[in-house]
Amino acid sequence: RNYLCWNGVRAELVISEPELVREILKNSEKTFPKRKPTIYLSKLLGNGLVTVEGEKWAKQRKLANYAFHGESLKNMTPAVIASVETMLEKWKGQEGKEIEVFHEFRLLTSEVISRTAFGSSYLEGEKVFAMLNKLSMIMSRNLYNTRIPLINKLWKSGDMLESEELSKGIQDCVMKIVKKREDKVVNGEAGRFGNDFLGLLVNAYHDSDENNRLSTEDLVDECKTFYFAGQGYC
Repeated sequence: RNYLCWNGVRAELVISEPELVREILKNSEKTFPKRKPTIYLSKLLGNGLVTVEGEKWAKQRKLANYAFHGESLKNMTPAVIASVETMLEKWKGQEGKEIEVFHEFRLLTSEVISRTAFGSSYLEGEKVFAMLNKLSMIMSRNLYNTRIPLINKLWKSGDMLESEELSKGIQDCVMKIVKKREDKVVNGEAGRFGNDFLGLLVNAYHDSDENNRLSTEDLVDECKTFYFAGQGYC
């Protein structure tokens, strides 16, 4: 059903009817712009697929579509099965004990996105997941805080300083993962960057056409978005 609710002083209409959802997502008349992200959401997801619009969104959506179209999803099945089997095997040792299922399934989705989109594992992206989780908590507790532009330029809160540090840490971790993929090509271990999501991003990052090339910031932001989605948030 559709209903009206309040987000602070802002009225919001929540819809669930498929036809209305389809119409809004289609947004052919540009009637439903995305809300401008808060400073903390920008730290969390940057200018990734979730937050951008226009030509930039179209370019990023094209990359994501190619990585996650039907045939690609079929090819991901073995990785998904392997991740589930690993989880179930771990559960066998917990017989008779209480299991925190929410936590376990977050680990599962994180492992799946790591394997299928980034060709790695949860352990390799563990630092990224942890820092994104901290950033999301900072964003949540500042959701209804009012920012005063002039004061915020002169003085930064503890949350702002921590979020900037986390954002820098995430970028460093992501670029290490990217460099690892690049090194495989440079060292002759692989002929190309790969067909998974990370491979497509790195290809776009090195594109000779400036119009199609991804900047370092865009590359990191797209990785952040999908790592975050891998924890079941998006």
